[in-house]
Amino acid sequence: MEFQINIENFEGPMDLLLHLVKETKLDIYEIKMSEIIDKYLTYIHSLNSLNIDISSDFLIMASTLIHLKSKKLIGKVEEENEDDEFNIASEEELKNKIIEYEQYKEMTKNFQELAEKRRQIYTKLPENLKNYQDNYELFNEQGLTKVDLAKAFAEVMMRLSYKEPKQTKITKKEISVLSRKIWIRQVLEKKEKCEFMELFDQNEKDVIIATFLAILEMSKERTIKITQQKLFENIWIWRV
Repeated sequence: MEFQINIENFEGPMDLLLHLVKETKLDIYEIKMSEIIDKYLTYIHSLNSLNIDISSDFLIMASTLIHLKSKKLIGKVEEENEDDEFNIASEEELKNKIIEYEQYKEMTKNFQELAEKRRQIYTKLPENLKNYQDNYELFNEQGLTKVDLAKAFAEVMMRLSYKEPKQTKITKKEISVLSRKIWIRQVLEKKEKCEFMELFDQNEKDVIIATFLAILEMSKERTIKITQQKLFENIWIWRV
């Protein structure tokens, strides 16, 4: 019998036994273990005849299998105690060890795949985002902050969410912050001031966000002034 496999390709004797089982293309529960034992011993003998160095654990398994095979040939009833130097007492136990080894090998494969996926994930510790914030205040005289404006913006979003039916478009037109700044200037050219909520004349999300960013930029550029007489009252946008 000719073998075209190299002992270096196997992690140990159990790996070789599992390979011999799979080579039969039969379910392990249907295989006669005596055939696998013969294949293993023939393979080890072929390596020995070629003067190839064989790892000791492969030789230990070979001696164990020879011991197991000899007991079956002479029909010996197993009455050995736990001090037996051979740790496989029957063909059934050998089969169970191969099955167990296959399960561990499959688990190892899964862990290796998970480890490879994990190596493709990069994590970063949280950092203080204040370093990336613009350090400017709204142009107003009442002490309004960006937080107050953000609350007003949240109220706009809440009110518009109740409007039905919502407008649906097949094609989407890009809305820029610059276009909303021009529109706000046009509104304030007709009147000196307008209410904050008036500037959100459309309930499309991209228009609302662009409008809010336009208000922030115009306040930073001091082309508009934002006022609120009392807490919780309406916010007004003034032309400068």
